[in-house]
Amino acid sequence: MTERLPSTGAPAAPDAPATPCRSDEVVLIHLVFRRLFGDAPGLVRDVAPGDVDRAAFLARHLLGLTEMLHTHHRAEDAFFWDRMAERAPACGLHVTAMRRQHEALSDELDVVDALVDDWKAEADVIAAEHLAVALDQVDRALAVHLDDEERDAFPVLDEVLSEVEWDEISAEVGRERPALPLFLLVGLIMDSLPESERDAWIARELPWPMRAAYRLVGRRSYERQLQRLRPAASSPKGSRPLA
Repeated sequence: MTERLPSTGAPAAPDAPATPCRSDEVVLIHLVFRRLFGDAPGLVRDVAPGDVDRAAFLARHLLGLTEMLHTHHRAEDAFFWDRMAERAPACGLHVTAMRRQHEALSDELDVVDALVDDWKAEADVIAAEHLAVALDQVDRALAVHLDDEERDAFPVLDEVLSEVEWDEISAEVGRERPALPLFLLVGLIMDSLPESERDAWIARELPWPMRAAYRLVGRRSYERQLQRLRPAASSPKGSRPLA
């Protein structure tokens, strides 16, 4: 496990215990992106020709998804790459690659947004296939990017960013209102975690009011949202009320 700098920036004591990698929190968001973008082409292809109501619903979901990835990448661009380049100059090629991949994905997401608008009005077969192909391309490019980022950038960021900096980044990102329903995102993250890790994540990441809200209404809301997205799929694996 990589050890980060302590919050003071002073060298860590030789016998200091390793702290969990804060980039692991970002990896959980990556898992959500992998799942939602992986599902997206099939969702579009499954819409019956002319079903404009279903197309309108999925259009809102897809536009929210692309906006959420734009926002995620803007945050990484703002907080990660300059610091990584300054503090780990030997990783300059990785920084350049991350920035270029973000730019390329941004262009591909803009194409998707335009194709969503073309498709949703009439839900015709040709427009649906054009959109699905574009989503396939985003899914492939995103998978490569996330693999590269998690392998080449995150171990370095865990070394060069202090605990205080990670907290500041988390607080700044937390001020952004998500472009997709919050309970959907929380539920997807929980589904991504092994059963043995869920309680720790809940205690660490969810304040008590959110835990209470998820227990009372959020889990059911998540399951309804997931069922509406994937009506032919079975109920979400591993879902359970919060303790």
